[in-house]
Amino acid sequence: MLLAIDTATALTGLALYGPQGPLAESIWESGRNHTAQLLPQIDTLLRYIGASPGDITVLAVSLGPGSWSGLRVGLSLAKGMALAGNLPLIGISTLEALAYQYVPTPLLVYPLIRLGRERYATAPFAAHERFERLAPDRNLTLSELCAEVDKPAFFCGDLDPATVASLQRGLGDRAVLPSPAARLRRPAFLAELAWQRHIAQRYDDLATLEPIYLGEPVRPQVGSHRAE
Repeated sequence: MLLAIDTATALTGLALYGPQGPLAESIWESGRNHTAQLLPQIDTLLRYIGASPGDITVLAVSLGPGSWSGLRVGLSLAKGMALAGNLPLIGISTLEALAYQYVPTPLLVYPLIRLGRERYATAPFAAHERFERLAPDRNLTLSELCAEVDKPAFFCGDLDPATVASLQRGLGDRAVLPSPAARLRRPAFLAELAWQRHIAQRYDDLATLEPIYLGEPVRPQVGSHRAE
């Protein structure tokens, strides 16, 4: 049985997955309380299906982009459980798992993760005949993203009212959006991607696996100069 952990943002998720598919799933707004809430929630989820920690045979974790502290908590817990139980670990891109949630769709999919300061992590994915990433993760403003989208596209992820309004203002009918309930980032899809890698025995190295951060480089202000 696989346990998937997603702490990339304030929306935290856990999923248990087996050979037949999802077994249990939990999603909640944790704020910054990932550390205090994760282990009790894992225990509760296991008890709901009559399982114990010993039934977990492989671990998966969301790597980001996302919150620096949230990602560190999730990866630290996953690595600790993997070391304690001698279990394999699989890291999955948060954007990839989010886009995979909407397969199949004929449109390009742009998952959005809020990074703060009006910037978002995103990347385009094709999700029709086969699911594939089309470009690396990028750190953009919505106006920068809208300037690049020249045909209808599907947006998902962190879609609060202000983000939705900005997309509709910048793209009009070219912005295709899921309903509010369908916007929820579900850890069962993270678990499904990880299960596919588990079947192929494609695991990550615990020592080298790191979160994905998309920090914006600091640019010097116009007119600034260095003292000689």
